[in-house]
Amino acid sequence: MALHLVRAILPWRRLVIWGSEIGTHPLATVTSFSGDGRLLATTAPNGDLKLWTVDSPRRPRLLTRLRDRYRVVAAAWHPVTTGILATLSMDGRVTVWELDGERPPVALLSLRSPTAGPGPLTWLPDGRYLACAPADGVVSVWNVESSVRHAQILGRPSVCLALHAADDILHGAYADGTLRRTSPLLQPGLPGSQQFPPITAAAWSPSGRTLAVAHQHGFFEVHNEDLYVRWTGQVPTTLPLILAWHHDTTIVVAERTTRTLTAFDTTGTLLWERALTPEPAAMSVAGDLLAVGCYNFAPVLVDLGSGTLLSGG
Repeated sequence: MALHLVRAILPWRRLVIWGSEIGTHPLATVTSFSGDGRLLATTAPNGDLKLWTVDSPRRPRLLTRLRDRYRVVAAAWHPVTTGILATLSMDGRVTVWELDGERPPVALLSLRSPTAGPGPLTWLPDGRYLACAPADGVVSVWNVESSVRHAQILGRPSVCLALHAADDILHGAYADGTLRRTSPLLQPGLPGSQQFPPITAAAWSPSGRTLAVAHQHGFFEVHNEDLYVRWTGQVPTTLPLILAWHHDTTIVVAERTTRTLTAFDTTGTLLWERALTPEPAAMSVAGDLLAVGCYNFAPVLVDLGSGTLLSGG
């Protein structure tokens, strides 16, 4: 029954997927905007997932919560159908949910990753496939119509820090510094991996043409489509940075020690800086709105054009 329901509500139209970044905290705090920017999924300190409406960014309103005793560690909104969210739990369970306002969440499909623990989760652009990359070096891709899982080992085991889907190709950035690519059906033949020094965070711009990576001690780099370094920067920190893109033109860097957000354009010019009260844990962008997930119960919302704090923080 669940499979038929998924088929009924997921029209297979193409749409560019919105990127969402996974936090670098070991428990992978979730902060994920829906594609239309009206809904925001965050995790509470106990691992429950909360659904907020941000029609009024200055007053985000809690709609419902999704309780999971194994803790939700990743979430990705369907790129086409509003209100459909995939989640990954610490036990390796991947669930596709229908979230409709204040009504209780409805589980449409349950899948199983053979590896427990956190990892990035993303839809392929047409919404037919769902991909997950846990820390064992294996990427799993499910066809949500048939629930068939395809799997491929991409290099030695390493934590996948970011997984981006563009033009039906999956791009993964790993903590050991490798960038790995594969097709949605995990067929061989694509170019192999490319190597950076070890990284602590990574984020592709929405188009996939620009990549930002962070290293130890607050160093970060912005690379073009050919992975040449466009510019480098540094912020003072002892903790891993968190990265998020505004369009293809602005990179936002969250620093957890001083609890500061800093925005740069793609030439490295400082655009704005914003201090926060809570410690940032994850970020997501929709339109001109930045949502910052923190280790508390409510998200922080920031205007990306000016760095103005709209709520929380």
